[in-house]
Amino acid sequence: MEFDTLLKSRRSIREFDANKKATKEQIIECVKAGIEAPSWKNSQTARYYCILNESLKQKFLKECLPEFNANSSKNATLVVTTFVA
Repeated sequence: MEFDTLLKSRRSIREFDANKKATKEQIIECVKAGIEAPSWKNSQTARYYCILNESLKQKFLKECLPEFNANSSKNATLVVTTFVA
């Protein structure tokens, strides 16, 4: 798939199937891909944290995300977010 086709065909998912979960290996593969991606001025400022425990993920959604984002992330197998200090 050409990159411009990929960009034009992307979509935002607002509902997730609670029965589908990413494996630890799949998550690690995604993080490795993110590490390889270029960054502004090659500064590599991104940090990746992964919560695999379901109860901790629910606590994160409730306590760390705005309500709209937490509700939109319900049943998501993976939540990626950015925090700016």
